[in-house]
Amino acid sequence: MPNNKRHTVKNIKNRDQVHPYSRKARQINRAQLRTHKLASKKEGRTAGNTKVERWLWFRYALDESDLCATKEQVHELIQLFLKRHDDELEQLEQERKKKGGHRKKVSRHDILTALKISEESEYASGFEIPDLLVEKNVRMLREWDGDVNGMPRIRQTLYRKSDAPTSLPTSMEDEESKQAVTMTKSAIPTMDIDMN
Repeated sequence: MPNNKRHTVKNIKNRDQVHPYSRKARQINRAQLRTHKLASKKEGRTAGNTKVERWLWFRYALDESDLCATKEQVHELIQLFLKRHDDELEQLEQERKKKGGHRKKVSRHDILTALKISEESEYASGFEIPDLLVEKNVRMLREWDGDVNGMPRIRQTLYRKSDAPTSLPTSMEDEESKQAVTMTKSAIPTMDIDMN
């Protein structure tokens, strides 16, 4: 059987004057369904990709004035990344306590706590992000548009919690470090998790 199907609507002649039950109407319907299916697949490749979201977060979190980051800055950014949902978790916990405390936890709360635990364990074993220590790599990351196909061009590295410098504040008791973290948090966009 020859492959003579019309794959796009513009290839179908006289598409304006079509009887609803004709073969041409079925061709038009098939072509429209195909374009819709291709568009949804393309959207699905980038939408749910957590690696893309992580890379975009680090792309916008790194200060534009810096050509590249130091090792201390990278580990501070990772700490900020791990704490990006803390405010929402606290808010959900307060809402639950306000309603009596006997209510079951919201599914969003469970998702965020599981995500935080998995990311912290990943940081302990090896957190894979773009190499922000190399100027050329940072430039390529800033030029990157978020497409999955462009990711292999950018070199990535594993950062472990054990490799973090000892000068990082582990317990945020310092008022100055708390202020710096809150100022940086407000400047960094948050990536929301899709509940669907």
